[in-house]
Amino acid sequence: MPTARIRAYSPRDEREVRFMIGQAHMEPLAYANNGTYFHPLTLAVWIGISSMFAHYMDWWPNTTYGILSWLQLLPAFFAPAVPVMFYIDWKNRPYVENTVENILRRLDLLDIQAYYARSSASGFWLLEYGDKIIGLIAVDASLDATNDATATREPPLRAALGRKGTSPVATIRHFFAEEAYRRVKIEDDLLQFAVDSTFEAEEKVKSVRMLASPLRPAILDSLRRNKFSKGDRVETVGILGWDVCWYTLERSQWETAKEKP
Repeated sequence: MPTARIRAYSPRDEREVRFMIGQAHMEPLAYANNGTYFHPLTLAVWIGISSMFAHYMDWWPNTTYGILSWLQLLPAFFAPAVPVMFYIDWKNRPYVENTVENILRRLDLLDIQAYYARSSASGFWLLEYGDKIIGLIAVDASLDATNDATATREPPLRAALGRKGTSPVATIRHFFAEEAYRRVKIEDDLLQFAVDSTFEAEEKVKSVRMLASPLRPAILDSLRRNKFSKGDRVETVGILGWDVCWYTLERSQWETAKEKP
């Protein structure tokens, strides 16, 4: 029977890890679109446009033909749904795609193993079930933990790798669990392991933080279950304006939770 384990990243995992990171940050598009499709305002607009279209085409049912006459309304209601859905995707997609592009170009992904070796409190861990990777989490506690700059050339990476040390604020840069395993809350195992490893490795680390939004509900719920507190709002995204905020766990909160039986 397959067993689950959390292990450190290895260079042989690079292709699968990069794919998984891209997958993780494309997920918000599906949640944004679905959330907008079924929003009361969207449904009201769709019904309104469909009604006007049916009136213009003179497709309202004729009671002379009985219940079958209602079938001619179907095209009037389905046809307007296509441009409405297209518009919603068109408005939500740019933010998600730009985010994925920026994340994949950050310094930490140019040389994952070297970057996360610069501080003993940093780490990039994978959750395996059997021989399959089903989740990952990366905590950056280096002196660049608050730096989100992107890089397209090697010199910035070489300069960054020369900066060794630990920041008082650690940032969770990547966090993902396969959807099929989320119902057993495996993301909590990853998060607790990463937080424990970071705080135990360096007394200098005073807090661990992560950017999160309702567009990644599994991650947001895991942060809340593990006592991360909502902090500053960084931006609002998508057609409905979802908030992207920092969520932070202080060392004092972590120590208090560890002391409880």
